[in-house]
Amino acid sequence: MSDTIDNKKEKIIKTAMQLFAVKGSTATSMQEIAELCGISKGSLYLVFKSKEELVRSIYIYCFLMIRGPLLEAEQENHKTPQEQLRKQTEILLDHVYELREFLQRQIQDLAGSGQTDVPEWMRKSSIPVMKWFQSKLERLYGTEILPYTGDLLLLVHGMISSYVRVIFQPDIPVTTSRMADHLVNLVDIVATGLLSKRPVPLIPDPVITSWIEDAEESLRKNPLQLIKEIRQQLNLSSMVEPPQLDYILESLAILEKEIFVTHPRRAIVLGMLSNLESCTEITELTRDLRKLVSPEYGTCV
Repeated sequence: MSDTIDNKKEKIIKTAMQLFAVKGSTATSMQEIAELCGISKGSLYLVFKSKEELVRSIYIYCFLMIRGPLLEAEQENHKTPQEQLRKQTEILLDHVYELREFLQRQIQDLAGSGQTDVPEWMRKSSIPVMKWFQSKLERLYGTEILPYTGDLLLLVHGMISSYVRVIFQPDIPVTTSRMADHLVNLVDIVATGLLSKRPVPLIPDPVITSWIEDAEESLRKNPLQLIKEIRQQLNLSSMVEPPQLDYILESLAILEKEIFVTHPRRAIVLGMLSNLESCTEITELTRDLRKLVSPEYGTCV
């Protein structure tokens, strides 16, 4: 049953993305999406309660589609940090290229609407990226580069934004592979120059540290962060062995996927929490997680 629902959700999401790429999300109606999916409008609303929920689910779908390959590249320990960064940049740009019609139309819609607010879940996701980038810089150039984290982050953000503009221009024959090489080389040139000349950072290190600390305090109240901590504790524990470990990890994966949707299903959330409570090694973290995601307390994502 769960697989059927998930397949139905994915079909609706892919169909909506096709229509949004042509007409934009604003001009596309739920009726049009339902008709192209071959279902009734009422059936569509049983899966997604509103158009806003569908749009949010599309962006989460895109995020998860990209995150998996990026994490896999991070685990390729036989590669140097430079090689990992280059591959991850190419993976990101390849996915942007694949989604270019959809993304370009959404940017046009956003600009036309005058909307400036960034969703809370999107703002929160920027902090783990900042921490990852800071860790990557340290591996590449040592601790002496850390005061320039903000400066290099601005550089990388600006360059990737520029690459995306190039991707949106089909008459510019530049491959994502060349763009990835260009970014890594540019970061290396700038980082080497900063370490050589030691200018005063544009964005001081205490500001970056403050941003991360404030965000981490906020993330402690985020169920996704707690799930990550539970996984880490399980990896460090020698007391939890298969098949229980596999059972708990599978429950975590199901729960993580469920709380990404706007209206998590009560039965699945409670069922997965009950599975986690069978493992005494993670009792305290599971209790904190229940307070955040259990329907009795309200879901906080």
